[in-house]
Amino acid sequence: MAMMDYVIICRVIALLNERGMTDDELSFLLGKPNNYVFGFIVKPGDKNRFTEDQLDLLPFILKCTHRDLIPNGTSPGSIQLHHTKQIKDGYKGFSHITYATTGEGTCTIWKKQNAPKGSTRKTNRALLALLTAWIGDGYFDLQRDGLEIFNRLNAETEIAFRASELEKCLKVLYSSEVMLLEKERVDGILKYWRREISPKLDSPLIFGSGKAQGNGTNSISE
Repeated sequence: MAMMDYVIICRVIALLNERGMTDDELSFLLGKPNNYVFGFIVKPGDKNRFTEDQLDLLPFILKCTHRDLIPNGTSPGSIQLHHTKQIKDGYKGFSHITYATTGEGTCTIWKKQNAPKGSTRKTNRALLALLTAWIGDGYFDLQRDGLEIFNRLNAETEIAFRASELEKCLKVLYSSEVMLLEKERVDGILKYWRREISPKLDSPLIFGSGKAQGNGTNSISE
C-alpha cells in the first residue's frame, strides 16, 4: 500500500487515543457504519484507506491539522506489510511487521476487545429528549448526517454527550419500537430524517416516566 495511506492510518489511531475517541465514533461521524474505520486496521491496503473527502473532514473531527495526519518527512512510494495476521481470542485486530532499509523489523499490533455478549449501552435521556423535540420542530424534515447533527448539538446545547451517545439516541429513534426517524445511505453517507407517518412523540421508550428533563441515563438493550 502507499506509504502516505499507511502513515495516515497510524496517525489517526494515535490521534483517536489522544482525543479519547473510539474508532466506531469516528466511523459514525464520517457517516459510515461501526467498524468501518477499524476495517482499515484489520486489513489496511490500497482499497482500505481514507478517501479525499474523508481526509478533508478528519482534521475537523480530530481537532488537528493536515500536518498532524501527514507529518513532514513522510517517505514517498509504497510500504510492504509482512507476516500479517488477524488477532482473535477475545479481541479483534491485526498485526504485521515492517522492515527498515537497514533490515530492522518492527512489529505493529492494532486490536480492540470484543464487546461482551448481551451488553447494553446507556441512553442519554436529555439528549434523546432534545432530538425528539427537534423532530417535532422540523429539523429532521431534511436529511441530516451524524456529523451535521453532532456539530449543531455542540453549538447549541450544554448537554454533555459523546458521539457514541448521539448514535445510540438516533438508533432508538429509528428503531421499530419508536419509528420517528428513517435511516438510509445516501451517496455513501448514512442520513437520518423524519418518517412521514410517525407514532406519538411521547413514546415510553423515549421518555420513560414521561419526563424529558434532567441529565439521567437509562439502559436500552442493543
